[in-house]
Amino acid sequence: MKLKLILFFLFTCLFTQITIAQQDSLKTKKKLSFRDPEDGAFDLSQFLLEANGVLPIVIPITEPAVGYGGGLALLYFHKRKKKYETYVPPSVSGVVGLYTENKTWGAGAFHSHIFGENRVRTITAIFKPNVNIKYYGNNSPILDGNPIGIKLDSWVFMQQAEARLGKSKFYAGATYMYFNGNVSFDTIPNRPIINAILKRLNVNSKISSIKPTITFDNLNNTFTPTKGVKAQIAMSYSAEWLGSSDDFSTLSTDFFGYVPIVDRLRSSWRFQGSYLIGDAPFYAYPFVSLRGVPAMRYQGDNTLVAETEWNYNIYKRWSVLGFFGGGKAFSEFKDFGETDWAYTVGTGFRYQIARKLGVDMGTDFAWGNGKDFAFYIVFGKSW
Repeated sequence: MKLKLILFFLFTCLFTQITIAQQDSLKTKKKLSFRDPEDGAFDLSQFLLEANGVLPIVIPITEPAVGYGGGLALLYFHKRKKKYETYVPPSVSGVVGLYTENKTWGAGAFHSHIFGENRVRTITAIFKPNVNIKYYGNNSPILDGNPIGIKLDSWVFMQQAEARLGKSKFYAGATYMYFNGNVSFDTIPNRPIINAILKRLNVNSKISSIKPTITFDNLNNTFTPTKGVKAQIAMSYSAEWLGSSDDFSTLSTDFFGYVPIVDRLRSSWRFQGSYLIGDAPFYAYPFVSLRGVPAMRYQGDNTLVAETEWNYNIYKRWSVLGFFGGGKAFSEFKDFGETDWAYTVGTGFRYQIARKLGVDMGTDFAWGNGKDFAFYIVFGKSW
């Protein structure tokens, strides 16, 4: 609770100082307003687009895998010099820091850039995560009820670029990712022999991978889409000659669909699969990712996840939503029926905080497998 109060205080101070600074700089130009001229509602569009504003976002963390905590992100929306007839998302830069009760922490920075009329898109990011998490042994019957604590003290660098193919909605690109981490296991009280074995398993591990991608994207908005499809197929390739500790590949398929049902009701759909080829480090195995389900709780050579979210506009900019979904992690497809389901169910609300950008912001409340509870501050879309 104390951490959340501190973060809220920081958010208030930062937002106040940034607002005052922007207002002072615009006294001789244009008066800065946080009211939308169309409906008079609170809105950050002018602040972000015309005043080159910095948006501070407080991030309460309730991820079951790392415990309660919080973070702070600062997002800078770059002002576009040229206007286009079609929707083109803005370029965004940001920094973020976080800390949780189990002493997991991280800090990093990123820049997302759009060239031309959405012709080329790039993302550059560097992050320093120090993660303490439970390892359940990739569906191991021994570790399933007695997980082992692990620590990942690492650095991560990512560079992504994709280019539009002609005038189509298809993009071809690639992502390079480098991970360098020291992996260590927690000791177990009164188990000297087991602890000696675990200590010998501590290792420095590296992943250096190239991931070619083909993407179809006709979403009507990058931040909070209400219509369209984004589908991608990718193959991540990690090899010793690239600097990795292990040789392995991961095939991933992603589908996100956004369908308006009636005037105030819209639905979102998500179908994702990951398929491991070769022997990866245990922490790099695919895992089921669902709101309310602890990260790395359900791992396997293959994962399949399906989820849907329904959003209903109740009053002007306010809307409520409900979601549910499930997934499985399994070694082979013949074992699919024998492994446990992971599932989530939840609700939440949204407020359209920047109409010109089409950005919603709100909170989700999720229950994973009927027992793990978590809530999330959401900026833009949920996935």
